[in-house]
Amino acid sequence: MNHYRTLRQAIIDMVLATEMTKHFEHVNKFVNSINKPMASEETDSNNFPENQTLIKRMMIKCADVANPCRPLELCIEWAGRISEEYFAQTDEEKRQGLPVVMPVFDRKTCSIPKSQISFIDYFITDMFDAWDAFAHLPVLMEHLAVNYKHWKTLDELKCKSLRLPAENN
Repeated sequence: MNHYRTLRQAIIDMVLATEMTKHFEHVNKFVNSINKPMASEETDSNNFPENQTLIKRMMIKCADVANPCRPLELCIEWAGRISEEYFAQTDEEKRQGLPVVMPVFDRKTCSIPKSQISFIDYFITDMFDAWDAFAHLPVLMEHLAVNYKHWKTLDELKCKSLRLPAENN
């Protein structure tokens, strides 16, 4: 029964690690407890269980929001899917007269490229820089750079959709 409780608690902890209200707290703990000691070659075996938990949290956080680090076509596809989910939520909140949680996701006014740029700037870059310093994932970082450039180009061209109109098939 003790193994069950331990496993259950670990699963709950991993799910809670994806809660975006604690995003910066988790990333800062990871950087300060894992990245910085690793860079200075300090290791404290007394912190092993806690460090193991921090690594697992960071791994699940990265997996949860990794879309900007996928190959461009997958990134575009999934950015469209998540945007549509948020548009539907905003539509439903308006329909029911509820407060709109994410007003930026109004399908009439939203710029998907701007939303992706903001998401990458605010949440993704620092987190994946920290994860890359730990796990060395150059391919993910290359995808992130390519995808960011894609969204920036669309934004500079005042395009609000996933692709330039000529690219939409």
